[in-house]
Amino acid sequence: MFSVHPQRRLWSTSACAIAASISLAACGGGSNAILPHAAGQGAAASQRSSSETVVRSATSNTWSAGAPLPTRRYGAAAAVIGTKIYVIGGFSTHGDLGKNEIYDTTTNTWKSGAPMPTKRAGLALSAVNGIVYAIGGSNAGASLTTVEAYDPVHDTWSAKASLPTAVDSADAAVDNGLIYVVGGFSSVTGMRLSTVETYNATTNVWGTVTPLTVAKSGSFSATVGANIVSAGGFSSAGHATDDNELYKVTRNSWTTERIMPSTRSSGCAAGIGGSLYAAGGVKTNTSTSNALAAFDVTTDTWSTLAPMPFAVVAPASATVNGLLYCFGGANKTPPTSYFNYVQIYQP
Repeated sequence: MFSVHPQRRLWSTSACAIAASISLAACGGGSNAILPHAAGQGAAASQRSSSETVVRSATSNTWSAGAPLPTRRYGAAAAVIGTKIYVIGGFSTHGDLGKNEIYDTTTNTWKSGAPMPTKRAGLALSAVNGIVYAIGGSNAGASLTTVEAYDPVHDTWSAKASLPTAVDSADAAVDNGLIYVVGGFSSVTGMRLSTVETYNATTNVWGTVTPLTVAKSGSFSATVGANIVSAGGFSSAGHATDDNELYKVTRNSWTTERIMPSTRSSGCAAGIGGSLYAAGGVKTNTSTSNALAAFDVTTDTWSTLAPMPFAVVAPASATVNGLLYCFGGANKTPPTSYFNYVQIYQP
């Protein structure tokens, strides 16, 4: 049964009006420049053996507020170990960040961990066997091959085998201990990518699998059951796309699924139960969105759900105990405001 933590606040539908009145991120979006390469959220997906399930309650389809993110930023990424969420990297008024801030979902409190050695935004982040892996990203606009691993028990970082392709704004999903790095942008070629590269944390070895049908960055991607879903994103055509693809791990193949209800990229995403949840991001090329939609893998259908209280671009995403967490983000791109919102969705 979901309950709002004493330090959290359950938002009502009037939150949109409040946001607009104080000139923060208007829930309906506003004038927005195109993301240079759609800085991704680095979706943190659960391993299949511990996939998230939906817990229905009287407060289903509602948003609540968590304790604010200590550092305002966008383009950060998040990963989950147990009931703690690690929000790492990103970009702020101070430039690229190595910040490592840890959110305890049981106490609604924050603490700091050892900073990531390589400051970067638009990185992909996943946790496997109690270790957080920070993959790629960009520093000063240059895509990286850097892979660094964080051990929360010892609060230390170590270097790992480099990503074969320099990439930022990619998404990471995990299935049976294997990390899949999906799509992204390469500053080396100036192109969005269709590549899907895999990392085996046990052997520290990279491989490749069947590429996406549509090259894109900043998509809404996550593990859903025995599949990886990659919806939306910023395409090579130079605009947000409504493309939706499903990767069947056992078949090593992508299939085209029902398109998203709206074209969006660079939002908050997670796999919960049998659905992909996609919140916020850039709508078309001109405005920030607060929309939330869920894609049911079994029925190949989308449903429109309660909108986010605050529209944000490039927040970090995580899932714990069937809840979707969206951290930070910005009002538009290039940003004029960086946020410390912690928006929590109960399906």
